[in-house]
Amino acid sequence: MKQKNEQKIQGGGDFVAIYHNIHRHEGFEHSAQTIFKLVQEAQKHYPNQKRSLYVDIEGHRNSKKGFDADMFELQKDFLVGFLLRFLTEIHGPMASMQNPKPQENDIPVSLIVHDGRCEKTMGP
Repeated sequence: MKQKNEQKIQGGGDFVAIYHNIHRHEGFEHSAQTIFKLVQEAQKHYPNQKRSLYVDIEGHRNSKKGFDADMFELQKDFLVGFLLRFLTEIHGPMASMQNPKPQENDIPVSLIVHDGRCEKTMGP
């Protein structure tokens, strides 16, 4: 049975809630690109409003019941290490975190992922 990606952007008041449920068949790159595009869409439809990201992860567990390498890296290096600058806060399975700085609203036009590193491409 093919699972449908669950994602949602909902604005209201002075903030935007962004949600994505990562299924066990989704890897690091697919998940990172999907979440990045959701943040871009939130900025497009709700310009400069505070953005809160909510992420759930199904499966992706190792033999010790922790997250597998892809999802550990996604949460630690991508969400917190890269994407948090474009958000006000992140809520995920490992932790919730607020951005200590004001969120950046100049979202890159694309995201390039290779060897576990994320690079951004800014617009003209």
